[in-house]
Amino acid sequence: MAYKSINDLPEGLISQILLRLPVKSLLQCKSVCKPWLSLISTPHFIKSQLLHAITASINTPTLLCIEKPPPTVEELAFELQIVEMEKDLVTWTSRDHARQQQRRRQLVDQALLDAEAQDLSSSPVRFERLVFPRFFFPYYGVNDCCNGIILLSNSFGNHVYFWNPSIRKCRKLPSPEPYTSRVVPVKKGFGYDSISDAYKVFRIVCEKEYDKVPIVQVYSTSTDSWRQFRNPILKNYEHFERRNVVVNGVLYFDGVDELILFDLHTEVFGQVPFPSWVTRKGSDVLDFEGSVAMVFQSGPEIHLWTLGDVSGQMSWTKKFSIEADSETEIWLTRYLGAGQFLGKKLFNRNIFMFDVLYDYRKKEAKLYKGGDENDENIWAYLKYTKTLVSLDGFEHVDSNTNNISLTGERIA
Repeated sequence: MAYKSINDLPEGLISQILLRLPVKSLLQCKSVCKPWLSLISTPHFIKSQLLHAITASINTPTLLCIEKPPPTVEELAFELQIVEMEKDLVTWTSRDHARQQQRRRQLVDQALLDAEAQDLSSSPVRFERLVFPRFFFPYYGVNDCCNGIILLSNSFGNHVYFWNPSIRKCRKLPSPEPYTSRVVPVKKGFGYDSISDAYKVFRIVCEKEYDKVPIVQVYSTSTDSWRQFRNPILKNYEHFERRNVVVNGVLYFDGVDELILFDLHTEVFGQVPFPSWVTRKGSDVLDFEGSVAMVFQSGPEIHLWTLGDVSGQMSWTKKFSIEADSETEIWLTRYLGAGQFLGKKLFNRNIFMFDVLYDYRKKEAKLYKGGDENDENIWAYLKYTKTLVSLDGFEHVDSNTNNISLTGERIA
């Protein structure tokens, strides 16, 4: 059967063709005709595009480098003041520290020379860059990402935005009760509860400076509100800055001696102890091919281990070794997919040198520079999947100006 135009094709076939287009092209296709606008805007198509994008990202993941917007005159003046202050501090550094920094500089210079021969064009990772909207900078940080939606919040986590840069839309969430001492940090997490079809944000705060059991506040898009409670598992928890990861609807974070988990559907906490033989950790909590994972060191050996259910018991399983030498090692921050990790090359275990892409199959680390020449312009790195996901209340945000069509003030 001959078709005179694409519009004569069955709607199901048109849908399958459109699903294979990038998000930017899909947004343009909305302007082609009303039937396409209607089709691309349906919840079914948006969910299908999300699943297609997630599947495609397994073999071709995207690493998004979010850059700071060009500085204002006031910001440049402030940066100059910081530089002058740092010059004054140089005279106070110890000789040992100076020697360490000199050796670090030598190693970094060597890596920069070698990096010219390390062509990343054959990498399965797609590298993309995005300028952070001036409206959010510098008051909001990039906390996490889920289904193309990025969680932004101020330092205390009581002013929160959902932002999907692929469709240039965002939404300010209602503010939770502003519990927190000004000297106590706040922990934030974000994920999707597939059972209730809701995106959830959680926030751990302290009502008073020396609270032993902090308050947990949970926001859900299904109710557009926050609820709060306390849990004894979090008693004396202090490591608010450690990164979270969501695997199969459960949020995990490092509790020092154990892995703390939070079920996004039941909103119940749990604990899984780390192996007793662990002497050091070598990574953040990771999502490795659908399993929770961490890098552990025992004696001279460094391996990545995954957590799974073995005969009804949660158990750690060794997967592969991680290379290190006497001076440097790699701290893994996230698994991108296709065998590639994003990590940090460290000198003497805790001095940052540069970002790396680590291929665990080839046991190969390559220097990665997300920005042009100045890494200080980088605001955040994310494993990112472009989607059409838009939630109730989403409005347009212009990434290139200080304008946003939302009501409400920008609050630090």
